[in-house]
Amino acid sequence: MKKDAREQAEKLFVKAKGKITNKQIADTVKVNPLTIGRWKRDYKWETKLKAAKVAAKPAGGVVRKKAARDKALQLYMASGGKITNKELAKKAAVSPATISKWKELDHWEKMIPPVATKGVPAERVEADFDMGQLASPEQIIKINQRIDSLLQREYLTAGEVAELAAAKRDMLDAVELYVAIARELGVIKV
Repeated sequence: MKKDAREQAEKLFVKAKGKITNKQIADTVKVNPLTIGRWKRDYKWETKLKAAKVAAKPAGGVVRKKAARDKALQLYMASGGKITNKELAKKAAVSPATISKWKELDHWEKMIPPVATKGVPAERVEADFDMGQLASPEQIIKINQRIDSLLQREYLTAGEVAELAAAKRDMLDAVELYVAIARELGVIKV
């Protein structure tokens, strides 16, 4: 019986987040207020209350940081890597040191698509590209539409942004190869 009363009293204390008097708890579970004080001390209710607060607290900091990290990466990718840490930090609401740390940990510089190969002779472009894996113009259009639809989404993870950047780069390489082949065949004029 006493154990049930103690457990009920502890639940009341935790549920009230500690903002309840010993007398209020005692009146509810029908014991002496001094007993409540002893139970609080002996069974470490304050410690349990703090643990309950930590467990109930949303991991907002982690989620916010992840959102900020993803936003910073998107901005970095959109700028082609030509945005300063200070500018990124301001836009993502974090410190420039945090941006620098993220860049280093996630290797952001490797995610930037290489500069387009404008002016490179067609022979060189073809040498870097496997003709057997070449997509048809219709496939390129569909892939590009899919990429664009993903880019219209409000939120993308860092991995999705990197994946999209790589897909976009491959798509542009394929289109450039088609144009080079078409020029060589005389289908389109320079």
